[in-house]
Amino acid sequence: MRAFVAFYPDELARGELVEVAPEDAVDVRVTDMADWHVTIRFLGELDEARVDEVAAAAATAVAAVSPFTARLGPLTALGTGARVLFVPVRGAERLAELLDAALDGLVGPRDGPYRGHLTLARARGRGRLPSSLSGLPVNVHFPVAEAALVASSLEPDRAVHRVIATFPLAEDRSA
Repeated sequence: MRAFVAFYPDELARGELVEVAPEDAVDVRVTDMADWHVTIRFLGELDEARVDEVAAAAATAVAAVSPFTARLGPLTALGTGARVLFVPVRGAERLAELLDAALDGLVGPRDGPYRGHLTLARARGRGRLPSSLSGLPVNVHFPVAEAALVASSLEPDRAVHRVIATFPLAEDRSA
């Protein structure tokens, strides 16, 4: 199964992101708001026999990080040859680092440095997204208290996500 570890924006943040997400159009496919997430670690194809081992390693890494605030923005951007509209996300860098260490040897290495982002839309077919979608101001933040192991299956129209397990971040001991 194709899998990744991610966290999801809360309802308020999703409502704010709707303001900068484009409308579905002939050349633009908006991702389903319920599926909006920030991938911390893409795992690739994960053998069913390794799911429990990967989940345990991810849970340990996630539990070592205190809850944090994810900050989205300041602008929308186009990536992958102007085929993807995304919003950069900051705040999860430490979590990504710990996940990389915990998953070393269980899954393949990360393809490059961690670059947190939330995908809002993709180009349809072989086209490109209009450049006018890039550079829209975004200032959204939300609390992150858990991460999820997610299975993803690619369907003709979109990816279908299924949360396999959730992992709480470390308890806040400052209270």
